[in-house]
Amino acid sequence: MRFSPLEGIPQEQGGIIRARDPDLIFRDGAGLAIYEKTVVVDDKIDRLLYSYHYERPGGYFFRYEREETTDPIRKPEYHMHAVLNLPHFNAPPVNLEIMLQFIVANFYSQDLYSRQVVGQEIHLSV
Repeated sequence: MRFSPLEGIPQEQGGIIRARDPDLIFRDGAGLAIYEKTVVVDDKIDRLLYSYHYERPGGYFFRYEREETTDPIRKPEYHMHAVLNLPHFNAPPVNLEIMLQFIVANFYSQDLYSRQVVGQEIHLSV
């Protein structure tokens, strides 16, 4: 993980947090790229922008993002992508903790549901 200060904001009040190249790598070779542009307001972290991109070894991915937008119907401020970069699916705000819990529950738990998902291949024709 790396931290970079934001111009005009003292380091203790915000910056950019990222894990890319290499991403956080899971035991099965999946990776998680993390990007957060944060500021601290009244002792609360505000994630101005974020991107949490999880990708499986076979290429399947999903990504939760908060981005600035001028078209909230086609590209909501809070959105997710699954398998393709378009469309932008409306999504609730998330943070790194929620993202990690989602990944663990769906890909690394020992229940029947995750055993049915892990190892499956998706073949797309576009």
